[in-house]
Amino acid sequence: MGRDDGRAGYRRRTKATLEKGAWLSIALSELACSPAPAPAPVSSVPTHAAAPAATASAPVWTSPNQGEEEILQKFAPYAVTDGSLARRVLYTWTTREQIAALEKDRVLLTRTESPEHGASYFDQMLHARAVAKDPLAEVLRTTPFARARYAWTAPWATTFGLGGESYGDRLLRVTLKQDAWIAVLMTSKKNLEVRDLAGKPVPIADAVAHPERIAAVYFAHDTPVTGYAASMAGPEERVGYREYVLCNESMIESWSIRTPEIRKELLDGAAALRALARFVFLHPPERRFTGIRWNVQVVKETFPRAEPVPTLLGMYEASLAFPFGSYEPDSNALNAVAARVDEYEEKQKGPPLTHTPTAKFPPPSERKPSRPPRIVPWYERH
Repeated sequence: MGRDDGRAGYRRRTKATLEKGAWLSIALSELACSPAPAPAPVSSVPTHAAAPAATASAPVWTSPNQGEEEILQKFAPYAVTDGSLARRVLYTWTTREQIAALEKDRVLLTRTESPEHGASYFDQMLHARAVAKDPLAEVLRTTPFARARYAWTAPWATTFGLGGESYGDRLLRVTLKQDAWIAVLMTSKKNLEVRDLAGKPVPIADAVAHPERIAAVYFAHDTPVTGYAASMAGPEERVGYREYVLCNESMIESWSIRTPEIRKELLDGAAALRALARFVFLHPPERRFTGIRWNVQVVKETFPRAEPVPTLLGMYEASLAFPFGSYEPDSNALNAVAARVDEYEEKQKGPPLTHTPTAKFPPPSERKPSRPPRIVPWYERH
């Protein structure tokens, strides 16, 4: 997701209509095919009152059974929590035009901001931390880290971007170098952190001394605003979300497009979504919140965990970059995302290309402070 690949405000999307009749037929056929219960034995002892009939309770998403476990395992590789945010392989969507430029120039990180939408919220927050004299933020707000691209662990989780936008329908698979570091910026925490790809903390002094090893930043806006201000309008007026910001091409081992591996990843993601959608249709989960309140719940309860809650809902929520709107855990929304993934998978046809970047991290003499972020008010965006 490049820096101009859709950072506009909310737009309503058209949800795909679920073929409920077909699924209801499946559910009824499953019941019809179930073996009939054996007749109760006739007791020779007279009874004065019949035992109360057992009442069937609505399915609750707790410990998974065998069928649920299979679906859960499909989402496990995508799940990201505070204890598992260090990732080596990430996916980023882009446009056909940017793919053409990549094939010609072989440069992955090219833009410092969106020409239309200005600086990203990540840039605004990082700049604020640098102004407050956070030592790592001051390093990251220099020219070697100015060009960036947004990514996530699961391609399906960003097919609908912020506010339902599309970042493009061409997918890039990015692999970081084995010795890469991931910086961590959360709006709920005062200080930045750094972790290696094994998830171990890196001392800030080491990161400041060796910034060339920082490949990306995990950014989480985990202090969402609800109510009237819940929009994408301004610095403090947005729902919770998260992303990886690729910001150092010299620490990227390779990037690829149109490979069989990429197409398989998309097909597997769509299959996982449909399996979950079918389960949700047949066994609706008991949810405490929906809409903005669900967003707050996921951001506050799922993002900070050491590991995902081992339930279908817990694993799905831990896989999300944008827990709102298009990604509500209901069958219609899940099938709509799966349909978008299928549509995009068809766009990945063509000769495969894998490239190893040759970019070099600049020496200290060439590192200059980045310009202050250019903020474009939401009402001036088109």
